[in-house]
Amino acid sequence: MFSSYSEVIRRVIVWVRYLRRIKVVKYGFFAALVLLMVAGVKVATMPLNFPESLNVSDKFVHFFVFFCFTLLIDVVSSREPFWLWKALPLALYGFGIEVLQYLSPERSFSLMDALADFSGIALYWLIKQLVYLVARRRAEAI
Repeated sequence: MFSSYSEVIRRVIVWVRYLRRIKVVKYGFFAALVLLMVAGVKVATMPLNFPESLNVSDKFVHFFVFFCFTLLIDVVSSREPFWLWKALPLALYGFGIEVLQYLSPERSFSLMDALADFSGIALYWLIKQLVYLVARRRAEAI
């Protein structure tokens, strides 16, 4: 089907760039991102009691959610540089959530949660850079 991994990577990059041009898809992803972020504020300010059987690390949840938020915002926007237009707003959102938790009587501020948020953003960026680097090197080799 595909001749190499670089062909798969190239097609994914082209597909994402194409999706950004379709307004319904772009604004649909944007609406999903906004709704998820609003839901995140709601969940972050309410008391949570996880059952003992659900042994999921809070830091992993923060990491995963912000990795996915970064993926969504990257699909929605082609603005560059990444760190100014995509990562910074998400990092401020994550830190804002922690401030809201500090002000909430049932929750508490945690720098480790904020670090997990920033780590999810950074890992997405790192993976994106590696994908572009591999695609570029394989294209040059051909």
